[in-house]
Amino acid sequence: MRLMILAVVLFVAAGLTTFPAADKASARRHAQAAAGAVTPCDAVAVVNDPDPQGMNVRSGPGSTFKVIGNLPNADVNGISVHITGAQGEWVRIDRADEQGGEPEDRVFFKGLGWVYAPLLTVDGVGGIEGGTKLYQEPSAKSRVVARMPVDVGGATVHGCKGKWLYVEHKKVRGWAAPGTTCSNALTNCS
Repeated sequence: MRLMILAVVLFVAAGLTTFPAADKASARRHAQAAAGAVTPCDAVAVVNDPDPQGMNVRSGPGSTFKVIGNLPNADVNGISVHITGAQGEWVRIDRADEQGGEPEDRVFFKGLGWVYAPLLTVDGVGGIEGGTKLYQEPSAKSRVVARMPVDVGGATVHGCKGKWLYVEHKKVRGWAAPGTTCSNALTNCS
């Protein structure tokens, strides 16, 4: 078996084999996906993509993966996504719903797909004195690096771990604890 692998490596290195462009792209995507483990998450955020064409949902964590869905940003009240995993700055979602109205008419995506996390946002929750705390690590025992008041334009999502969201607010990144962010474009969650 080792001899066979060595022969293939030598053939490829010598340029004796060629692969179609689609195979190279597919191999690159699969190598990228395999390179990083998916961190399990259970969080919700709101789509904040300025592209008039909407936000692409992809088959894997990167812009080279196939587009398998699209979340519109015109003529909607806001779209929330349920995040189930993260790899780098890409998050895996299993559902995207428009906020407000009848739920059965407002599902824009259902299944497993990936979106670029910095195009998602959350806000601080009303009723927390001083604002939502952002921690250095995903633990309430770690140092508080910033506070995010309610209705201040929100924080950009950069990742997640469990029910914690890794966000950026006013150029400071930190971890928001479960239950301390608002992912509803129609209210401040007070």
